[in-house]
Amino acid sequence: MSVTREKILELGENLIRTKGYNAFSYQDISTELGIKNAAVHYYFPSKENLGTSIVKTNIQRFEEMVENMNSRKFGEWQQLEIFLKIYIKSHRENKKCIVGALSPDYFTLNETTKRDLKRMVEMILAWLTDLLDKGRSKNIFSFKNDPESKAIIIFSGLVASLQLSAVLDKIDYKGFYQSILDDLKP
Repeated sequence: MSVTREKILELGENLIRTKGYNAFSYQDISTELGIKNAAVHYYFPSKENLGTSIVKTNIQRFEEMVENMNSRKFGEWQQLEIFLKIYIKSHRENKKCIVGALSPDYFTLNETTKRDLKRMVEMILAWLTDLLDKGRSKNIFSFKNDPESKAIIIFSGLVASLQLSAVLDKIDYKGFYQSILDDLKP
């Protein structure tokens, strides 16, 4: 894959996660990378192509993370902690997650990007639901809700917490992270 294409993807994702999808243009990318707009259009003919590619890249990263944790035989608790640390890192970098960054613009996205974003959300929720279900059956996790509802509560809390971090001056993010874990302890 071209180095320029990779840089465009990386910068595009950073702009989405910091400014929002509708708040950046190809001019922002070309200026930052010191290239012409035509070069950005060469790799991504439209902003929709770029947005879809960024979502697909995030799907691939998520799949690789899950595959890596499974191949290393990480337990349910350890997998959950790794997942939560993604949000701690995003908070530290003052970025929203890709789901939280694109969701407010969902109805302005093209159909392909919407479909892939929905697929990503469904994939994360299915994985988290399965993780919580397995963990509860092994008495690693304890919670009253059904696993799918608990997964939605956790995931939406993580996404929303990054949104609120942009508005509020200070959020005790490690405390938030710890409260999710404490809430699942048997």
